[in-house]
Amino acid sequence: MQGDKNVNKKGFFKGMMSELKKVIWPTGKQTVKSTFVTITFVLLIAVVLIVLNLAFNALNNWWIGSLTHQDIINNIVTTSGETSGEVNQLSGEVSGDIAISGETISGEIPSGE
Repeated sequence: MQGDKNVNKKGFFKGMMSELKKVIWPTGKQTVKSTFVTITFVLLIAVVLIVLNLAFNALNNWWIGSLTHQDIINNIVTTSGETSGEVNQLSGEVSGDIAISGETISGEIPSGE
């Protein structure tokens, strides 16, 4: 049984060495060229991702900045259906209670300025 394992190991390593002799290894010039192509491709993808990230960030900031406090308050009112208190149109501050799904939030919402 033990001798059979040694024969299998020797056969494996013999086969491995014969297969490695059949491999056509790249030359130094081919290796440098492949490395250059790989690094160029990675940098290109990185630049594309950076540009997309900046574009989506600017779009997100524009969209969030276009919302007013009144839009946010109207959204809360339409989703909850119940409010009490008042909105100061000049400062954009909200005072009073806002009920959302049975929970009441009291206090003031700052104008963000």
